[in-house]
Amino acid sequence: MITINRCDKRAGKKFRGGSTDGAVSIFLIIALSAVFIFVAVFIDFARVAAMKVQSERLARAAVRSVMSSYDPQLQQEYGLFAFGESEGDYIMGKMLNDNLSPGERGDAFHLLPLELDSSGLTLERPLGKYDIFNRQISEDMKYKAPIDFTLELVNKYKPLSQSMKEASNAMDVLKKLRKLYDKREAALNEMLEKQRQAGKNVQKLAELVMNPPGSSIQDESLGGSVRTAEDAAAQYNDYLLKMQEDAARPADEEKLYTFLIAAYLGDVSSVTSDMLQKVAKIQKEQDKLLKEADELLEEARAINEEMKQVIKDAEARSETEGYDQVTNNHTPGSDGSNAGDADIIRSIRGQAEKLIHTDEVLNGLGDEISAQRRGWVQANERISSLLSSMGGSGMKGAVISASDALQDYLRKYGVSGSENILDRELAMLEQFRSSDAERKETEKKAQNQLKEAAKIVEALSGASPKNQEIMDQFRELQRYYDESVAFNNGETGVSEGRALESDPYDAGKSSMDDMDDAYGSMGNLLSGIRDELYQNEYAVHYFQHFDITQLEKVLKDPASAQNLNQEFAVEKQEVEYILYGFHNPSGNIAAAYGEIFASRLAIRTMEGFVVNSKMGNPLLILAAAILYGVEKAIEDMIRLTQEGSIQLSKYMPVEISYRDHLRMFMFIHSNNEKKMSRMLALIRMHTGVNPADRGTYASGEVVTGMRLWFLPGITRMLGTVLGESTDQVEGNRYLITRSADFSY
Repeated sequence: MITINRCDKRAGKKFRGGSTDGAVSIFLIIALSAVFIFVAVFIDFARVAAMKVQSERLARAAVRSVMSSYDPQLQQEYGLFAFGESEGDYIMGKMLNDNLSPGERGDAFHLLPLELDSSGLTLERPLGKYDIFNRQISEDMKYKAPIDFTLELVNKYKPLSQSMKEASNAMDVLKKLRKLYDKREAALNEMLEKQRQAGKNVQKLAELVMNPPGSSIQDESLGGSVRTAEDAAAQYNDYLLKMQEDAARPADEEKLYTFLIAAYLGDVSSVTSDMLQKVAKIQKEQDKLLKEADELLEEARAINEEMKQVIKDAEARSETEGYDQVTNNHTPGSDGSNAGDADIIRSIRGQAEKLIHTDEVLNGLGDEISAQRRGWVQANERISSLLSSMGGSGMKGAVISASDALQDYLRKYGVSGSENILDRELAMLEQFRSSDAERKETEKKAQNQLKEAAKIVEALSGASPKNQEIMDQFRELQRYYDESVAFNNGETGVSEGRALESDPYDAGKSSMDDMDDAYGSMGNLLSGIRDELYQNEYAVHYFQHFDITQLEKVLKDPASAQNLNQEFAVEKQEVEYILYGFHNPSGNIAAAYGEIFASRLAIRTMEGFVVNSKMGNPLLILAAAILYGVEKAIEDMIRLTQEGSIQLSKYMPVEISYRDHLRMFMFIHSNNEKKMSRMLALIRMHTGVNPADRGTYASGEVVTGMRLWFLPGITRMLGTVLGESTDQVEGNRYLITRSADFSY
């Protein structure tokens, strides 16, 4: 029993010891397994995290590689970036495969054995879109455009800003006043003519009363003709005598003077009837003509008041604010000095008051119309007295009295002479208009000179090169332009040039308006750089302008414009085309020439105001300034076609090139979308690249996979724990999708 018990005790001990060791082992196995699983999970977790970073880098590098294949011609010739002709998907796939392919060593250990599952590429935002094209222009020109614009253009025009402002104001107010002045004076002339006509209308009545007029009437015998009241009065005493003689004869005795008496009475009746008709007609005409004279005077008064308002409004003209902006804005390289003589031009505008008629003058003219009306009333009363005495006693006195009244009326209002009131009024007005004749002559000279300048523009506009290739170029260019506008959902429209005005005043005012616009644009741009500046400067930097010296022969012989052929090729007038948009060989050149002439006319007219400031009458100064401007502008155009540049002004002797003029006009014609379509059309023509087909933005997507090393059975859990919405788990492979974008 003891032995058995001891054996059992040992066995029990052994059994109990083996159980403990096994439990520990199982526990350790479970613990180690948990640790192993935990570590394995984090190993794969780390590999997945590294895989994500690597995939992100690969995606970005792949898209960058694609976009590195930009079109070299666009970049070199126009400073633009757009994807070239290569296959983007091929470039992207090759780059990914090269980076993911394993090395040649068979014993190499790859911690991240990434595999390319798929890749995709989308090219967007074509260069032909306005916003994309404009952004690239801005990037290219954002540094040099403001500097070049300020140093090469603004600083040259800035010293003239105040003189040009005053010249523009003077042109505006004096041109308006000239039109009103001529209209007012024409109304006053017509008023005097109505009065004069009313005065002359009594001439035949006066002749019917007494012709010639006199202070006495001699008696005459019956038997003479009775054509006037004077004749009736002269024969009246003889008529009475013969009436008495015939009345004293017995009834059976023949009446000797019956025929003479009857003839006399018939003639008197006829004269009386004629006088009644004439008086009625004259009364109607007097009322009508003098009423019209009153209306014309009131029209002159209204115009006179309008002229006063024009002068008043000129002090608050908003169109010239741009001049002040340019003057007051500090620009590097400018000393802030002013050229010209703004004060003198301002004083000319101050002389505009000389063109206004005083109320005293106009009231005096109105008083004379009333006096003329009263004068006719008095004469009519005398005529009425005469008519009532016709065929009766007292005719002589009535005739003389009526004749005196009519002659007085005629002397004052109908017949020229020292007593004619209308002549005195006209002389007073002519003294006020003393400069009109010289002004009219000056206007005529300016108009003739302007016609000569217009011949050049007309010759250029009508020039038609015989080179079919050039015509085909412009047709192709128009097609590209229309497609660009349609691609941007814009409106094509029709380019319209502005012909050179035939009237000197209209030409002068139009040129000043353009200068207002130019300075206004410069002022706005100096206040804040805008896209328009970048686009304009881009156009003149990257595109070719016309060689203006080619027109030297045309100025000498306008007909020679027809001989220009290759000079009008598209590639030789790109800037002009961008500016005006004519799809014909000569339209853009003609428009540029005409606009340069207009700008020269504006500057030279400003000089003309100063040169002719002592002429006295402001309208004469205006006419002389325009004549000076036209003559000097013609001289400038001759020099420009000879040398390619001219002095800005006699007060600012800096050189302004043909190209500088085009830069200025770019701001006046500010239809930016059409300008961009024209530039895009030119780029397409010269490079063969359609900007609408070339993307500037790439969006790439790369899907990479990697096998997990540990615990393939829990990959779904890993996908849930470690993955993102774009990540996937397929079996023991972990797939990651990454996107990258790149824009020029």
